[in-house]
Amino acid sequence: MSNPQVCQVGSLFARCREPAIQVCQYCARPFCSAHAYYLQDHEAVCTRKPCRARRDDLVAHLEYRRVVAARNGAGLCGIETCGPHPTMECSLCHGRFCSEHLRERLYPFRQGRVTVERPVSACARCWQRRKIWRGA
Repeated sequence: MSNPQVCQVGSLFARCREPAIQVCQYCARPFCSAHAYYLQDHEAVCTRKPCRARRDDLVAHLEYRRVVAARNGAGLCGIETCGPHPTMECSLCHGRFCSEHLRERLYPFRQGRVTVERPVSACARCWQRRKIWRGA
């Protein structure tokens, strides 16, 4: 970072103000080493609760997709307790599921400053993720 920035983690009246080492990839706020939740390669996440939740969700979602892909590769529904013959694909994670584990829903997508709801076929995991990413 060429500009000397200060940490902006904290409340309005109690900002940290230590020298920043990185900028959070989720909230775009500079943060110091004491407020670093995750730093590796090109990823930088601060300790703010929404940013931690997004990082943790991303890790869990990548593992979920790996498990679903392995099950799909064996001809099974992406849900562990379900059996063969997945017939539908989740519009969000692209995993294949049986009709019992996929629902047609209106999903919120951001277009600039506006949120637009579009119809998607979504598995339960992808549907639950929208709450974490809503403010992104």
